[in-house]
Amino acid sequence: MAVYDGLKATQEHLLDVARACALAAGRAPALSHRLELMAEIVTDDDLNPMIDVLATLGENSAFQLHDAVAFQDLAKRGMMPPVLLLGADLTKPALWDCGACGFKTCGEYVKYTSKNKGVGIGGYGPTCVWKAIDFGMACDFACACAARHCTEARIMFSVGAVSMMLGRLEGASFVLGLPIGPIGKNLWFDREAWKNILNFERKMMTQMAGGPSLWMAFSGGGNPILKTKPKWWEDPTFMKVEQDATFIEKDVNCQAKAYEKIMRYRGVFSDEDIPA
Repeated sequence: MAVYDGLKATQEHLLDVARACALAAGRAPALSHRLELMAEIVTDDDLNPMIDVLATLGENSAFQLHDAVAFQDLAKRGMMPPVLLLGADLTKPALWDCGACGFKTCGEYVKYTSKNKGVGIGGYGPTCVWKAIDFGMACDFACACAARHCTEARIMFSVGAVSMMLGRLEGASFVLGLPIGPIGKNLWFDREAWKNILNFERKMMTQMAGGPSLWMAFSGGGNPILKTKPKWWEDPTFMKVEQDATFIEKDVNCQAKAYEKIMRYRGVFSDEDIPA
């Protein structure tokens, strides 16, 4: 007989839930049945490099800072969730010559991709449409499994992309990350940690900048108004399209810092390799 701390026992159980979610992903329905799914569960201090790189990119990117701050807060509270990484090489075609990718045959697609694998924001391409659909279903089943276990089920592009850059799931062209937990409700949506670093006005402006179309009034007049306050039609705030050289320069510098950290974590170079 024994008495367990309920919260501690629940936190420890999250790793079992992560294993179940990985199993569910592997059992998901598929169209091509040719997806070579990869999975890895990352826990505790092994998540620190990912959080560090996210925070660096977040110096000029709201959504990456959003995720980094949430993880940092959970780490301070001793509630770091295990993260299930799911990935696959989506550049390999299903060999059906369907033309959905834009090439007439898979042969033409392979000939092109063998010399022209592009680097996107957080993945590699081009991508076979059927493989992308199968990968999406696998991730959906992992999230559904998490929800059935009453844990958080928000899968994240940022977590997967940075983890892939750090060398996780080698060979994958695209990776998504699913934090299993933490204990609580809607923590990956409410983001309570933001209350400690942003006041209400800054938080609202950050959300508007991240999804302006969600806050936009009728734009047919050609000069769209953002609903920045309850009586948004009084002294309205207009959205403008313009170049921002300062933002671009800062973004380039943040990416350079992030990639330098990635190379350090991956052991590609050390301090001696970086010129003063």
